[in-house]
Amino acid sequence: MYLGIDIGTSYTKIAGLLEGKWVDISPEEMLIPTAAAYLPSTDQLYFGNLALRLDEPGADRVFFFKLDLKRYVDFQLGPYQLREVVEGFLSFLYSQYIKVKVPHIKSLALSVPNYFGLKSRQILLDAARTVFGLTDIYLVPEPLAALIAYNTLNVRQPLDGTILSIDIGGGTTDFSFLDAASDMQELILESQFQIGYDAFSGSELDHGIIRNIFVPLYQMETGQRIPEKYITGKSLLAADRQLYNFWLVEAEKLKLKISRNGYAAWYLSDFYKGGSISSYINQNLFLKYLEPVYSKLQVYCRSFLRDRAALLGLVAGDDWHLDYILLQGGGSLAPGVKQIIAECFPGIPVIISDSPDLVARGLCCWNAHYLDSHTSLKTIYPFDFYREIYDGLDNQTKLEKIPFDTANLELDILGRYKILTFSPEINGDVTPENELSLKIYEVAQGEAVITQERFLGMEPVLEVIWSEKEIPVDINVYLNMYNCSLETDTQAAGPIWPEKTIPMFRDLFSRQLESLKLIENYKHINPDLIKDFAIHLEKQKHHAHAPYDNHAQTVIYKLLCQLQILDSK
Repeated sequence: MYLGIDIGTSYTKIAGLLEGKWVDISPEEMLIPTAAAYLPSTDQLYFGNLALRLDEPGADRVFFFKLDLKRYVDFQLGPYQLREVVEGFLSFLYSQYIKVKVPHIKSLALSVPNYFGLKSRQILLDAARTVFGLTDIYLVPEPLAALIAYNTLNVRQPLDGTILSIDIGGGTTDFSFLDAASDMQELILESQFQIGYDAFSGSELDHGIIRNIFVPLYQMETGQRIPEKYITGKSLLAADRQLYNFWLVEAEKLKLKISRNGYAAWYLSDFYKGGSISSYINQNLFLKYLEPVYSKLQVYCRSFLRDRAALLGLVAGDDWHLDYILLQGGGSLAPGVKQIIAECFPGIPVIISDSPDLVARGLCCWNAHYLDSHTSLKTIYPFDFYREIYDGLDNQTKLEKIPFDTANLELDILGRYKILTFSPEINGDVTPENELSLKIYEVAQGEAVITQERFLGMEPVLEVIWSEKEIPVDINVYLNMYNCSLETDTQAAGPIWPEKTIPMFRDLFSRQLESLKLIENYKHINPDLIKDFAIHLEKQKHHAHAPYDNHAQTVIYKLLCQLQILDSK
């Protein structure tokens, strides 16, 4: 069986594919909360629905620990480190839901947001390898998995071209721009970013229902006020949290009823201190009461999202250069969401997936239908790398950015790419102790200020030390997308994908020669310009498969030739 696990911010979904048929492992009505709790009395971790129900004094809970994977990899729950929490959660999924229904797992794919760095990915990958004991374990970007699933389930009308995927989950909303070739042989994730859990999400809609509908109704019907902590849902004790969770469940039910029927009637007999509430509401009133929450989605789409799209050349003025919008996630079914998205992107078809486990299904079928058929799955990797180097003149270390632009290059999700080559002796990297220490750090692309202090206390993504006799003449550093690691020729982290290292620029030099041959006899181009271009390329012929320092000069030569051609017309 091909197994897929989609660890969402609020809920986790599991899907299986056996001989071309779906196997129900976590049905829609049996949601698995992505929640963990620690009890000091037992010194143990608990997960899922049980973690939400525990009301013992001193219990420590975390509801959205997936967000900690992105933001705080040094997070702890009680005495347990984040990697132990993730491993415990996967063990819980395996023992409670998978083991009984899945006798043999052929491969496992897990979803990962594209904005997860190498450390976050390694924690997830290492935990899965420990729990499942498989070699065929893959991390697949969530938007790619969703598109694969949709096109697999809708084989007669697949989505192709430029697609905006909007995944409105329980805790966050992710926006992703993808390109899909019409023959489905290449899928590319161009960009992915997220609205936080406190902006717009299914969970924020539920909180909005409590704040804007339930609480005002209770106070109007009983004349009693509810303390502010209950309205915000923050700083609650165990018993208070249990009551608030009950409100969240009822808010979810109300949201789903209105989504299905366009109206809802409800009666809560013991809402707060024995007081009850009951009412009837239609969709128009619902949208009016929740307008402060929905407006956050509108503002985001019309401001920040538009700016990001403009950088990709996907919007000009009022014209969006999109072929489809794929709307998914539990929050996408909330009343009015599709209407708001359609208004923000006029004229673009908005497709809503009716599959509650779309990403999990994509994780199952990507291996069977895409890996085996050699379909190309590519993604940008929005991080920069910095190397700590030794400055012999100042006798101190400093940071130097590695000029490999992962944020704008389309990388195969299983590829291995050379990002750095250097000669330690020539560069003066050897310390007075005749050792070579290679430390590389990772920073999310776009951070405004990068200083030495930024890296204090930060764990490197690659650290290797060579003694005097072990120092290589040349050192190559690779970004291994399959293993989610940086590695050198002499040091590799974990299994290596059987494919060879992928050259970033295939036949780069020969393609430049072809360009020269194409334009050298064009009568309107200055012969001296052609001559200088040829001399320039002759100096670069030993860089056949790699970018070189003055590659920009090559581009300038070709642009000058093109300008002369255009000027002649």
